[in-house]
Amino acid sequence: MKIDDNARLHTDGSIVCSHCDHPLGTSAGDPFANAIRRERPSQAAGPGVRAEPSHFTDRPIGLRQVFCPGCYVLLATEIAPTDEPSYRRWELQDQCLGDARQDI
Repeated sequence: MKIDDNARLHTDGSIVCSHCDHPLGTSAGDPFANAIRRERPSQAAGPGVRAEPSHFTDRPIGLRQVFCPGCYVLLATEIAPTDEPSYRRWELQDQCLGDARQDI
């Protein structure tokens, strides 16, 4: 089942890269447990993110990127406070799962 353009739910319940089928994680836990993670200053996101975060917040802000370890495609990007865990959550709903919802 397609989750997004870069990840899909494999028939065994694991999350795999849509481009190379490399296992990224499990649906019950962290979907990107096996992925490569990179954290950088938020300004590294590009010319549209030039301002110093300290002008707007007392918390440090960072750019988080997650890559497939098999083909190095960029799987996810977020700009968030560095002292918080990733806020990105997925919820799968499918008729084959019945009425149950499964967070990953």
